[in-house]
Amino acid sequence: MKQFWTVFRFEYRNYVKNKLFLITTILFVAVVGAVLSIPRFQDLNSRNEPQNGESGKTVIALVDKTSGDAAAAAAFFMKAMPDTKFETTAESESALKTKVDNGDCDGAVILNTPLTYTYVVKNIGMYDDFSKRFQEVLLAKYRSDKLTRLGVSAADTGDILSAKVTSETVQTGSGKDQMKNYYYTYILIFALYMAILLYGQFVATSVATEKSNRAMELLITSTKPQNLMFGKVLGAGLAGLSQFVLIFGSSYLFYNLNKDYFKDDQVVQSVFNMPLNILLYAVLFFVLGFFIYAFLYGALGSLVSRMEELSNTIMPVNMAFVVAFMVVMFSMNSGLVDNTAMKVCSFIPFTSPMAMFVRIAMGNVAGWEIAVSVAVLIVSTVAVGFLAAAIYRMGVLLYGNAPKPNEIVKMLKNSR
Repeated sequence: MKQFWTVFRFEYRNYVKNKLFLITTILFVAVVGAVLSIPRFQDLNSRNEPQNGESGKTVIALVDKTSGDAAAAAAFFMKAMPDTKFETTAESESALKTKVDNGDCDGAVILNTPLTYTYVVKNIGMYDDFSKRFQEVLLAKYRSDKLTRLGVSAADTGDILSAKVTSETVQTGSGKDQMKNYYYTYILIFALYMAILLYGQFVATSVATEKSNRAMELLITSTKPQNLMFGKVLGAGLAGLSQFVLIFGSSYLFYNLNKDYFKDDQVVQSVFNMPLNILLYAVLFFVLGFFIYAFLYGALGSLVSRMEELSNTIMPVNMAFVVAFMVVMFSMNSGLVDNTAMKVCSFIPFTSPMAMFVRIAMGNVAGWEIAVSVAVLIVSTVAVGFLAAAIYRMGVLLYGNAPKPNEIVKMLKNSR
């Protein structure tokens, strides 16, 4: 056990002291902090910017060609859009373009008919929703005018146009809101995907490097293969988990610092108000999923004699993992997370960390299914760990081309 802890501490410190590890962690934390602070920066910027019109309202020049009352139309629009000031004018479209281009007003609207208009603007922002809002208001004005001409009183017209349908959706206790749960499920699955590909290949590279410079031969004589393999993989796993805790922990911190700015953002709210049981399942499947693949990567890394051979050797594992990831993503995007493929993948240890977690978060899964899936995954992870240690011990003496799977099986049988 002492040998295991020595290897474990060495590997963990080797990762956390690595410049790439530190830089990527700091970079991710900085990016997350910046993204979650954007609404605060936008609010501060809007306070410091020079404001047009009264109380910072958007100023829109209004030309009414419908032979109606332009002043009444402007008053109607301003009542419906209190953040916008409409100024009536009779200028031509070319004159309005010049006016908008010079910054004398933020935009212009030319009413051609009761239901058609021309919107003149200089820059169209990514989130500019003026046209959408104005169309709704213009339609409401048309209906109001039509009802008035038909003899409907102003009070009744207001009641008709302001009528709204109210509803309440009641879910059963065991039900799932797939749309609400989709966002945090996607983030966690993608985090697992990146962790396995990144840190799994780190483990394979570390083992292959030790073999190429003959350090493995010295290590294998001073400690047991199990201690080396488990120490390496668990050290890498803790380093990866530490990095993700820092990133997600800082995300939660920045979210709480800017919480008031995300009250109406359903996506952000769903991510940071994840149920505790889902978070615990995420950690469980994250840890087990990482370790079972990390053991495989470590075993494959011990079979190569040169670093140039590593990418070809681990490619089958990469491809299998990518296929599993794509199956899960397609199922999530379709909403059919309890389809036959996902049910089968929920009990295969190399796919269950993603498939079963998605079904728990977004589908309907029985408690016994979760228990069986977790039990199979735990047993498989430990078994793959000892198998990887056996391959590691055998790989010390293997040089030249990496052996084929059937050759590995024969050598393992002969080594007993």
